[in-house]
Amino acid sequence: MARHDVADVKAIRTQLHVSQAEFATAMGTSVDTVKSWEAKRRNPTGLAAKVLATVQDNPAFFNELASH
Repeated sequence: MARHDVADVKAIRTQLHVSQAEFATAMGTSVDTVKSWEAKRRNPTGLAAKVLATVQDNPAFFNELASH
């Protein structure tokens, strides 16, 4: 399995112009988890890390996530 760079969650969220709550809902996680990622207390892992990498490369993908 390839190791990916840890996503800068706050930079991604800021680029998308969404709140922590909106981001958490789209990612299927809690606001507290998003806050932990942004503060670098925790790193996204597994599917969350892959989704963040995809959103970072293709911000329009976030709209797909948010619509489900």
